[in-house]
Amino acid sequence: MDIKIIKGLVANHTVAELNAFADEFERTGVAPVATQDDPGDQMSDYLQAAEVRAAVDAGKPLAEALREFGQRVRGVLT
Repeated sequence: MDIKIIKGLVANHTVAELNAFADEFERTGVAPVATQDDPGDQMSDYLQAAEVRAAVDAGKPLAEALREFGQRVRGVLT
């Protein structure tokens, strides 16, 4: 999880756009907005950014949405 990449995607794209990027990438194998070389990381960036953007759209400040998302990810990994 690269916070800078996710933050950039959240700042520049809507949830619908991020989900469309993920769908297109899955369907074609071509990243509409390239973030990383690894395909798994690329898809993760889109999906993670969509989740954070949804929280921001629901009224959470970006920093809080990122922090909560990071805590959830770390909780799963430990």
